[in-house]
Amino acid sequence: MFKPRYQITSNILNNLAKIAEIRAIVTRAKLLPVRESFLRRAALIKMAHTSTSIEGNTLNEYQVKKILEGGKPEAVESQIKEVKNYLTALRLVDKIAEEKPAFIEKDILRLHKIVISELINPENIGVFREVPVYVVNVLASGQDQLVYTPPPTAKVPFLIKELLSWLKENKNIHPIIQAGLFHYQFETIHPFTDGNGRAGRLLTLLHLYQTGWDFRHCLVLEDYYNRDRKKYYLSLQTGKNYLSRKEADLTGWLDYFVAGFLNEAEKVKERILMLQIAGKSKNLERVFNEDELKIIDFLVTVGRITSADVVDILRIPKRTAQAKLKRLEEAKLLVKKGHGPATVYLLKK
Repeated sequence: MFKPRYQITSNILNNLAKIAEIRAIVTRAKLLPVRESFLRRAALIKMAHTSTSIEGNTLNEYQVKKILEGGKPEAVESQIKEVKNYLTALRLVDKIAEEKPAFIEKDILRLHKIVISELINPENIGVFREVPVYVVNVLASGQDQLVYTPPPTAKVPFLIKELLSWLKENKNIHPIIQAGLFHYQFETIHPFTDGNGRAGRLLTLLHLYQTGWDFRHCLVLEDYYNRDRKKYYLSLQTGKNYLSRKEADLTGWLDYFVAGFLNEAEKVKERILMLQIAGKSKNLERVFNEDELKIIDFLVTVGRITSADVVDILRIPKRTAQAKLKRLEEAKLLVKKGHGPATVYLLKK
């Protein structure tokens, strides 16, 4: 039986309390459907971009957006396919979450089949691995460094069933802690020949949706992992083989996971509150258009923006970018700092 060893430290407890407060704010916030739709769409793009980036995909967010809209960017075909697969898998996550309160083994295999479709040998798609696998790092010299040896192939089906039973039988554990422990154990089992990271992150997201910790489907945990991939992998790496990981203390991993959750939850709150405030502004007689929402999204994420940033984000002339920023400043959403080339815009407190 899966019996994870961990402690709920004061830091983890405090972060969970902050997340609960943010969840209440996000749940109560009133947004026009068009704005909520924009936030959800932006989250989908970021999820697909960051989760595939972790695995080495080099497409940027603009190219991912183009794929979502049915276009085809100039890029390696396999990388385009990876993103398409992930976007399709995210839609399946939504569908499963709407249909049932918990996922089963069949759902795991369905998601894997979509994630890895046409990318590996067909015989390894949507089935648990039947060969040994190894997790390696590629060193600067080009040589492979063995990092982790997952459990034997014969144990995989049993370990997955055991993990799903643990999820079902431990509903008294906080859903975020459950999600973190599931994510860790799924990657430890490494049930597939390829696509374990993407499948594990999708299933973690699905668990959060099914337990009501979805933050209006705008939470992008993958973005936190992608900003420091080394820290993400090191936090997961608690032993060089399955037996050593089985006995590992997972407090450090949970501290990392919950801190990341809080970080991304705060971003969702800021985006939603900004759009809510915008809706109450007397200076704005209409709903923000998509370009203006992108500016706000960038500001909430980065904390500051320049006209040059707007030119890059929206691919518009500098004069048009300045006009858009001025309009948001007049709406009392942004505050201007500096003059000339040094001008930056910040969110108004």
